[in-house]
Amino acid sequence: MPSLSRGETSAAQKYVDRLLAEGSEVSCDETNANFFGNNELPPFYDEELFKRGQRVFDKHIFAMMFAKIQGLLAVLLIPTIRRMLVFTKMSGSDLMAYKRYLATTFHMVVWYQNDFKPGSKLWNSISEVRNMHNSASKRGCEANISRISQKDMALTQFGFMGFALARAEKVGIYGVTEEEWAGFLHVWRVVGYLMGMEDRFNLCTGSVKETKEICNILMDQVFRPEIKNKDQDFLSMSRYLLRGMWALNPAIGVDCFLIYLYALIQNDNVNFFPVLEYQKLGSAQKFHLHFLQLSMFLLQFDGFRIFEKYVMYMSLWLMKVFPFLAFYMFGRSNSYVKIKC
Repeated sequence: MPSLSRGETSAAQKYVDRLLAEGSEVSCDETNANFFGNNELPPFYDEELFKRGQRVFDKHIFAMMFAKIQGLLAVLLIPTIRRMLVFTKMSGSDLMAYKRYLATTFHMVVWYQNDFKPGSKLWNSISEVRNMHNSASKRGCEANISRISQKDMALTQFGFMGFALARAEKVGIYGVTEEEWAGFLHVWRVVGYLMGMEDRFNLCTGSVKETKEICNILMDQVFRPEIKNKDQDFLSMSRYLLRGMWALNPAIGVDCFLIYLYALIQNDNVNFFPVLEYQKLGSAQKFHLHFLQLSMFLLQFDGFRIFEKYVMYMSLWLMKVFPFLAFYMFGRSNSYVKIKC
C-alpha cells in the first residue's frame, strides 16, 4: 500500500468508515439478494489459494484455535451481536455455550479440512450455518430486536481470523509467509461470500497488508472502547463460553483468558498485560497466565508446535467419540454435540 500524504484516508480506514456507517443498515439474511444469490462458488474462487489457506490452519491449529476462542470473546463485546445471542437463548449457561461453541468449532474445522464444491461436506456445513443465521435474524426482527447486519457479519468474521492475522505471534503463529496469509484470507473471503456478505463489507477482500490494517483499526475503534465498558452481559456470556469450552481444552481459565483478550486488543506500545487487572489475580492465576504466554512463545519451535497440533486433533476427536470432561461437567446425555453435514 503506498504511503499516504497528510490528511489522506487509507483504503483500510475507508472500509471501516463504510462498515460502521452503512453496514448496520444492510441485512445479511433472506431480505438481502446476496444471501441466497451467493449459493455458487464465487467468481473470484481460487482452489489452490483456498487449499493453501487450509494448510496454514492445519499447520498452526493449536494457535488458530486459541485465536478463535479469543476472537469469539471479542465478538461478544458487540452489543447488537450480544443482544441477538441473548434473544436466541443459545449461550445463556455453561451447557448452552458448550453446545453452541463446540458446534461452531466442528463447523469451522470442516471448512478448513474439506474440498470446496457444491454438495461437499464443507458446502453442506456452510448451508446449515447460513440457514441458522437466517432463522435467528428472522426471529430477531419479529421480536423487534434487529436483523443480522452486514456489520455484524464482518465483526464476526474478525472473530475467526482477526487475531490470527493482526496478533500472530501473540497467539503463537510464527513463520507464515505473505502467500500463506493470502490463502488464509481467501478462505474467509469465500466463506463470507457464501454466508451472504456483500463484497464491499467483506473484511477479507483486500491485500494481506490492508486487511491487517483493517483489523487493527477495528480493534482501536470498535473493540477497545467496548471492552472498557465491562458490560455485565459480556462478562456473563464470556464466562459461559470459557467454562463450556473447558471441556475441549482444560487449559482454559476464565480470568486468564479475559485478561489475554484485553491485552490482544491493546496496541503494541503498551505493556502486554493490563496492570490493574493483573494485580487482581491470585498466585495460581498469575502462574496460569504466564504459562499460557510461554506456550504461545514456544509455538515458534517446530517440535512444540507439532506436539500441540496432535494434542488438539486428539482433543477434537475425543469431543466426538468420548468427551469425558464434558461427562464430568454436564452428564453423559448432554455431552455429545453433532452437526448435520
